Amino acid sequence: MKCLALLCITLSLALTSFALNTADLVSDPEARAILNRKCIRLGTSEVLPVSFKTACAVLKNPDLVIAVQEEFARSISDNGTVDFPIIGNGENRYYYINEKGRRTDLVELYRKQTDDRAFDYIVWAGGKRTFGYYDVIIHLQVTDLGDLGIVYSVNVHAWPHSWLTRTSHRIGLTRSYFRSNMKLIAWVAREIATGLCEQEEIRAGLESSAK
Repeated sequence: MKCLALLCITLSLALTSFALNTADLVSDPEARAILNRKCIRLGTSEVLPVSFKTACAVLKNPDLVIAVQEEFARSISDNGTVDFPIIGNGENRYYYINEKGRRTDLVELYRKQTDDRAFDYIVWAGGKRTFGYYDVIIHLQVTDLGDLGIVYSVNVHAWPHSWLTRTSHRIGLTRSYFRSNMKLIAWVAREIATGLCEQEEIRAGLESSAK
């Protein structure tokens, strides 16, 4: 019965996350224009046994990008390093270069506790791949589930610039590309988020014991 209740809560909150209009939280006009297009839209949600307070503390970290890379090197990387370091490029702006020498630019659009039970983090990414130039807006939302933990949701809005690429979406080729990449991104994000939250709980516990 408890598992059934958990499933119902998860589905309900996942649908709430999808219903959230990302554009309502974004003030950047170029990002809003992307969101108003007929993007390829994908999403995933799951329950994590992490307190909402801890998750918010992690997401509010002013050095979040550094912390994420350090956790990637610690818990995911085979050799303890980051293959494609994210480099600061101005306020809330970053970039990285992949193994093929292709650059991806990143802009943090929104990072705030939206209300007493939700924290939203929205990032724009853009670059070029084999199918041409693209824009992607990634909306991560953490929702409080009380004693059960949090719902961790990731919604992706992808806009390939090429008309041919967007047309191929109709037969599943483009969607398949973004879906496979999203699975990887969601898994990496979950592992990093869990690791950072564990470290935050240890830090908070040590501070509490020292008082």
